[in-house]
Amino acid sequence: MIRTELDLQPIMPFTRTIAARLAAAAGKYESRLTLECEGLVLNMKSMLGLLSQAKLPGGRATLVADGADEAAATHAVLAAVSEQVR
Repeated sequence: MIRTELDLQPIMPFTRTIAARLAAAAGKYESRLTLECEGLVLNMKSMLGLLSQAKLPGGRATLVADGADEAAATHAVLAAVSEQVR
């Protein structure tokens, strides 16, 4: 299991486009990918799940990847987040 702290404030609130891109990046991997923040757990592979919480408190969350390809999945999601900041 890999846990990575993220500052999502620059891309908050999530728009449909951002949520779709993040979910698409996460969906390519077998690992379970979630965003966790103050007891809230969002499925990174679900665009609707991401949009349901368009604003995370403080814009900070923990990306949790768990599975056989967790390192590659973490790298891909971090790259997708970085792309959205540009």
